[in-house]
Amino acid sequence: MKLRKIMVGLVIILLLVAGAGVTYVHLLKTGRIKYNQYDRRRQGMLRAGDLAPDLLLTTFQGEPLRLSSLWKNKPLVLVFASCT
Repeated sequence: MKLRKIMVGLVIILLLVAGAGVTYVHLLKTGRIKYNQYDRRRQGMLRAGDLAPDLLLTTFQGEPLRLSSLWKNKPLVLVFASCT
């Protein structure tokens, strides 16, 4: 009898944790809460084929680089990946 109560309690706890996780993911997807301090979804998202905004970036050498200076003469492909 005591083991059954412990098992029922564990199942209830697991269901509550799973429900909280599903709710958290749903709130993230709908944008009601931010993932972290760098979450920029309110500024808009790019989709495949969209024109990239004219960003001002810094090269590895520390020099400023504007994307428009690269794509005015030839097509530009942006790849976002880790540099480590």
